[in-house]
Amino acid sequence: MIFDTHAHFYGETLFRHMAARDAVPRVEVVDGRRFMVTPTSRFELQGGFVSLDERLAWMDSQGIDRQLFTFPGALGPDVLPIAESLALVRDVNDELAATCQAHPGRFAALAGLPLADVGQSAVEMERALRGLGLAGAIIPSNYFHSLAGITALYPVLEAADAVGAHLMLHPGQRDDESLAPKPWPDLTMHRASTIDLHAGITHALVSLIHSDAMRRFPHITWQVVNLGGTFPFVVERMDHIVATRDPSAPKPSELLGDIVFDCASLGPRALEMAVGVFGADRVMFGTDYPIFTSDVSTRALAEARISEADRAMVASGTALATLARNAARRAGA
Repeated sequence: MIFDTHAHFYGETLFRHMAARDAVPRVEVVDGRRFMVTPTSRFELQGGFVSLDERLAWMDSQGIDRQLFTFPGALGPDVLPIAESLALVRDVNDELAATCQAHPGRFAALAGLPLADVGQSAVEMERALRGLGLAGAIIPSNYFHSLAGITALYPVLEAADAVGAHLMLHPGQRDDESLAPKPWPDLTMHRASTIDLHAGITHALVSLIHSDAMRRFPHITWQVVNLGGTFPFVVERMDHIVATRDPSAPKPSELLGDIVFDCASLGPRALEMAVGVFGADRVMFGTDYPIFTSDVSTRALAEARISEADRAMVASGTALATLARNAARRAGA
């Protein structure tokens, strides 16, 4: 079994809301073709972006039995002003739930939150989990770029803890940040889409493990995408710096709690490193579908030089154990 724990859902409800906007993010129609226009890209809405049949056919072609899909991360609709985002987020979450119910056993879902208002986000967290049966929520990782940023989000995390939510930290901006991408003088594709993005994920992870969020909110399960950014590569240096400069401080490698990491869009060598650093029981399969529709993730899983037991954990064992832990926490919350 393969359980894809990092995929996104784009549905007609989102497109309807986005088509009513003049500013980015929005949907534009040109000669009958629809395009999603985001702060960083413009792409046609076709294939798996619009068709569940094509999504399911692609999953079957890749040997993927189940997907954990989310409100579309990184586009920006969840951080629009609350007067606009609240109805959008609620309507899309309703569609996420209906899609899961229409395809039992194939999908689980993470809600979006109207993050410009933490109070409304807390209310929607409870509605999404207790009312709609979703597993948790996706949160833009920029909210975790500082300890103060996490503290400001405590009302949302308290609501997540109360309902035993699974939270995915995914690249994306805060509601108080400009949606315009950071300008680069050159090589923007590499600097923005990989180097800057993965550094941002690493900042979020480092903030999370050094905050008291995991201790304060023990009923939350945490997922950090893309193998925690650069963390598997640099954590030994981080531990060494702590040992050299502040020996009484905890080493970052010892602070991970039960955080899990997906391997979306990365290759076999990165997967090998992550299994070596984190252990296979923290690593989950992911694709970032429909942004990526190749066989990169399934080939990485097949080609990684790891034991067959570890391969099985990455394929589905860690995900199933995490969501079972999430369900148990939800039942006891």
